[in-house]
Formats: sequence, structure tokens, C-alpha cells
Amino acid sequence: MERNWDVIREVLIEVESLTDEQRQNFVYAASPDADSMARNKAKHALLLFDAGFISGHVADYLDDGRHLMMPDLTWEGHELLATLRSKPIWERIKNTAQERGIELSFDAVVQLGKAALALLIG
Repeated sequence: MERNWDVIREVLIEVESLTDEQRQNFVYAASPDADSMARNKAKHALLLFDAGFISGHVADYLDDGRHLMMPDLTWEGHELLATLRSKPIWERIKNTAQERGIELSFDAVVQLGKAALALLIG
């Protein structure tokens, strides 16, 4: 699976928007029988969990894949979302990275986000 920053941004926004009640029943399931979009979001949510940007409970099922239940953002997840939330800043980050041939790593996203914000404010 290739990491997709647009999906990462979508997952972070989705998790942040959950109410406490919704969170209790929310599951990202990387089930083999899930549609490809849901499976892709689940795999990215699990990457974010493994990297410490999302908290929750993970269950591994032999026949149904890995599931992330009751997701919530960690402090680091909120910080990453603060960089990615603004659509104009996110578009500038992606465009700048593409123009300069920069791979979108976490550090590159943060640094490009700071530069994009400075340009928009400046």
C-alpha cells in the first residue's frame, strides 16, 4: 500500500469530527470483504495509530483483518491536522512538493506547511 496524504488528511478530519457517542461505536475495519475505499481508509487509520497520531483499540482477526475501534486523535494527531486542515495550505504543500520533487514525509509536510502558512500570512 502506498501512503496517501489526502486519505490521511481525510481520516484525521473524520476522527476529529466524531462525537463521544459516535466514537464508542466507530470502527475502521481493514476487512477483506470491505470496499476498497473503506479498506484504504482503515489501513491509513491503522498507520496513523501505529505512528501515534490516533489512539484507540486494535483487534486482529484471523479471518477479518485488523480493526481500529473507538479512534481519537492524540496530541500529535491534533498537531498534524492543524497543518493539514486548511485546504489552501494543503494544496500549496502538495504543489510545492511536486514542483520541487520533494517526497511527502511527515517532516516535509510540517516544514512545507509552515512555509505555506508564512506565504499566505505574509
